[in-house]
Amino acid sequence: MSRLRVGLLSNPTAALGSAHRVGRQIGDLLRLAGISVVDLSGPSAHVARARAVEVRDTLTALVVVGGDGTVALGAEIVAGSPVRLGIVPAGTGNDMARALGLPLNDPEESTRILLHALSRPVVAIDAIEIISRGEQSLPHRSIALGNVNLGFDALVNARANGSKRGSRTRYAAAVVRELASFAPLPYWIEVDGGERIDLDASLLTLCNSGYFGGGMRIGPDSRLDDGSLELISVEGLGRADLVRFFPRVYRGTHTSLPVFHSRPVREVTVGLRHGRDLRAYSDGEARSLLPITARVLPGAVRLLADLPEAVTV
Repeated sequence: MSRLRVGLLSNPTAALGSAHRVGRQIGDLLRLAGISVVDLSGPSAHVARARAVEVRDTLTALVVVGGDGTVALGAEIVAGSPVRLGIVPAGTGNDMARALGLPLNDPEESTRILLHALSRPVVAIDAIEIISRGEQSLPHRSIALGNVNLGFDALVNARANGSKRGSRTRYAAAVVRELASFAPLPYWIEVDGGERIDLDASLLTLCNSGYFGGGMRIGPDSRLDDGSLELISVEGLGRADLVRFFPRVYRGTHTSLPVFHSRPVREVTVGLRHGRDLRAYSDGEARSLLPITARVLPGAVRLLADLPEAVTV
């Protein structure tokens, strides 16, 4: 029996319950390969996190089976530790898997990748730390891997999470529904410790992977291992313009538009000057109400994957 010990955490509700079935397959395949596997799945993310944290120091790796929210939970558990994060996509969006080039709906190939990576040098990717800054709330810290959605994309994410449609269909339907009452939002932002500036934008996203919405590549220049994030804003677009903008994101032709702006950053604090409350979303999950601070954590997550373009440590 191998001395390698792998924790397995699957989301029992992801993809209408199929992630739990995939998790059992992955566990069986790893055991057949001689890996010691401990199942840390639970009825809720809170229970699963507690189980994983309790045994984290005994693990070689933590393998998560589910969607982007489950991947973010795994990243939060292992960030800053020597425990490596393995990802088996089994959710609806699977945007982190797309960014990493991981196979979808293929437990055997996913297991092969995990086993191969266990014998390879460590691959480190960046994470995003999100801290609430609201005067009415206690400070709260969470970890994301993909992106932090702060504008129209966050509102769409909230609406899409309540839909039972497929990943791309439900996101597209949520875009149409949210457009009916949307107007550009009045932000204030502070970038890398600089002075506060005002910004009116329709879309404001902080990218690490650049993918969201079940395959939309909003930040095609984003890299998971470059030690920085990409702050993307879309300014000066009305409702009708946004309808035409989102299809271009799927095709990757949106970056040539004059309303699209992108800049590398390490830390951003964002709030609203007035108007509605807005909750940030990241990796498909609800986070704190604005204002928040988000900053890059370079190389914080050791990934269980063989990525030739990633930084090895």
